[in-house]
Amino acid sequence: MLRIILPAVLMLLSACTANQRIAGATPAYRTVAFEISSWGRPLGNWEVSRDGAARHMRTDGSVFSDHRREHREFRIDDAQLAELAAAVKALPARRPREGACRNYATDMPYGRLQLTDDAGEETIRFDSGCFDARYQAFVAQLRAMDELVGGWAERHPATRIEDIRY
Repeated sequence: MLRIILPAVLMLLSACTANQRIAGATPAYRTVAFEISSWGRPLGNWEVSRDGAARHMRTDGSVFSDHRREHREFRIDDAQLAELAAAVKALPARRPREGACRNYATDMPYGRLQLTDDAGEETIRFDSGCFDARYQAFVAQLRAMDELVGGWAERHPATRIEDIRY
């Protein structure tokens, strides 16, 4: 009897462990999206979905003259999703606000990080012209996320290229 029950119990326990791994690997957000602009002109943007679908656009050249926009669509794996989820989780719970900035320079890139989950959206706006130390540490976290996704995108061929003429 033990020969029959023990394998059944072990099989049930291993199934529970596998389900916990899958549930734990699912990011809290349905989508994480980022965009950065200067003077209303896009410098770059990306979006990553919970299922691993990703899109990325980067600008090659100055947005104030002729330049190129490279678009990529690709998939990321569970480890990459977990890495992005960890970067989002590392953001301060109390988000710094650019409106409270004491040391500010105009004409710097600005943008937003948008987090969408089953309950709704959180839009985190930022302006890299705020040079307060706490705020710059926050902007550095956002830029690190941008570089992370950009690094993944660069491994894939462009799916569309736009040549912008001024």
